[in-house]
Amino acid sequence: MKLLYSFLKDMQLSLKGFYIYIEIGFALVFVAVMLFAVPEYFEPKMTVYAHLDLEGPYQAAAEESLAQEGYEIILLPSREEVEAELAGDRGSVGLAVALEDGRIVYDYILQGYEDEKFRNIIKTSIESGFAGEMLGYEDVTTVTTIEGNVEKLSDRLNILPVFLAMNAAFMGLFIIASYIFLDKEEGTIRAFAVTPAKVWHYLLSKVGVMLVTGLMSGLLATAFIAGLKAHYLHLILLLIATNVFGSALGLFIASFFNTMTKAMGWLYMSIIILAFAAVSYYNPAFSPLIIRILPSYPMLFAFRETLYETSNLGYIYANVLGFTLAGVVFFLLSNWRFKKTLTV
Repeated sequence: MKLLYSFLKDMQLSLKGFYIYIEIGFALVFVAVMLFAVPEYFEPKMTVYAHLDLEGPYQAAAEESLAQEGYEIILLPSREEVEAELAGDRGSVGLAVALEDGRIVYDYILQGYEDEKFRNIIKTSIESGFAGEMLGYEDVTTVTTIEGNVEKLSDRLNILPVFLAMNAAFMGLFIIASYIFLDKEEGTIRAFAVTPAKVWHYLLSKVGVMLVTGLMSGLLATAFIAGLKAHYLHLILLLIATNVFGSALGLFIASFFNTMTKAMGWLYMSIIILAFAAVSYYNPAFSPLIIRILPSYPMLFAFRETLYETSNLGYIYANVLGFTLAGVVFFLLSNWRFKKTLTV
């Protein structure tokens, strides 16, 4: 009953403050940006200005091949006109194709800022399209996928796990410390120290407030962006585990300081370090050990699993268990620390 009373009291105080509204407001801003400013897929449709100096059947085959590549093809009567169009459209490329001595000659006209990788992609995609029109051509390419889950999320949906990790899970790290130091400044902790309530009651009620806020912001963002695509049971359990971990970590860091000013640097640095996992999340080829050992690294991929049509339940619940146990450990350490420093 004492724990419930402490939790309800903290919830009432948080509703009168502004931290909880900042997190909910940030979730709403994130949703608005995702829905109205961020495209579902980031890959723009490239415009190719082309001049085809070919004979009848070659001309038809070339036009069909270019159309199949998915580019926006604009045919022009001369190379000079291609270059003129490129000058006014810096996001486009040019192509001049001619038949010389029975051979098809490709002339790629680029802007100059393209790197070698981009040039090779353009070259390969267009030439392979032409090759497909050649008599007797057979595509013998095979693709072997070693990744267990090959489902691809939209670019917009792929951003959601980063928000869930950094806001729903780790925002509590900063806010819960703010609540602790605010209570110290107002003398609430000194008054609490002389009551029969236990220290862990006080700390757990703070974790409970962060948990409610994290669930609200996380589910709000997921509902608007993912809709019915997300597996909400798995998501809720993962949100609970990761939020408890983030809040307990914030308590542990705060236990070493007596003012927010002194703790600010460590809290800020912790969030920045945890955010580095997003680099490997978006670029899996770059995943050094120093990033893989960050708790935010498996967290990001676990949140992503909850958005797949077929989720890897073993991976999700391994993270639920792992973050729950880690959160309990940090909470016990925080409780031990605060017993010594609560009135400092």
